[in-house]
Amino acid sequence: MFVYYFVHIEAPFEEAEAAVLGRIGALASIADESYRSGEALSMNGSGDALVKVVRMEAGEPIRGASETAVPLIWEATGSGILFPRMEADLVVARVGPELTQISFRGSYTPPFGRLGRTLDRTVMHRVAEAVVKRFVDRIALSVAAEMPTAF
Repeated sequence: MFVYYFVHIEAPFEEAEAAVLGRIGALASIADESYRSGEALSMNGSGDALVKVVRMEAGEPIRGASETAVPLIWEATGSGILFPRMEADLVVARVGPELTQISFRGSYTPPFGRLGRTLDRTVMHRVAEAVVKRFVDRIALSVAAEMPTAF
């Protein structure tokens, strides 16, 4: 299954790229907090959490003239068999002189074959999308907050 989400921030590419790359060490905690919000969605506030920790590995950034991609591997620990491993790229891309896009492009294979694909279509993919949205939004908000504003 493919998950994609993006936001634009008003900042030059070079500044936004530097800010995102400066957060690589914090991505795991942002991912964990984003996952917990999605986990709450999937459980509707009832019962104990199925997964206690999210593990994220960030690879070496792949830099280009107008786009930088950070390879990510995102996995849930605990009841790991229930939650697939997602391989993704966090991408910072130039849109214009003062506009930058931050996006997440990822994919995963639902566990349990046909049953897992059915569950994913009905519930779990929405949770994955919500988690990815929260993850990208948190990164974008923190980056935008440190950008100088024009008066």
